[in-house]
Amino acid sequence: MGFKYTLKIFVDEQTARRAVITPEVVRKMRSTGTKMEYSSGILNVITKENHDIDEDLLRALSKAIGKPVEAVAEIEVNGRVKEIFRGKLDPFKPLGVSSTEDVEKEEEEETTEDDDIFVDEEDLEEEIFYYEDDD
Repeated sequence: MGFKYTLKIFVDEQTARRAVITPEVVRKMRSTGTKMEYSSGILNVITKENHDIDEDLLRALSKAIGKPVEAVAEIEVNGRVKEIFRGKLDPFKPLGVSSTEDVEKEEEEETTEDDDIFVDEEDLEEEIFYYEDDD
């Protein structure tokens, strides 16, 4: 059961082009296996499967962009996508506070088991035993 992170940075094309060719950003992308794609005002930073978003890469990218920008981070697990961050990336406050912290408590209360993209270990064991009994 793999996962993949995507960080969507809302930035103009010229700024995105300049940022992704910065030597430090290129070096960090290569060392982490991270891909970057630009489309329609969004720079997508896509991690290798089963790898977290590299903090050093984010700092280098934020510094290369040079101004605070809106961003959204998502994780994909089992084909389902869940937003895990929404806020500003600020080169002067790297990895700053997200604007979703207040909303997360409300979402947790509203989330049902069917909405959860993560598999509970006990449910997985029951499923495994269920299939073993059928054989």
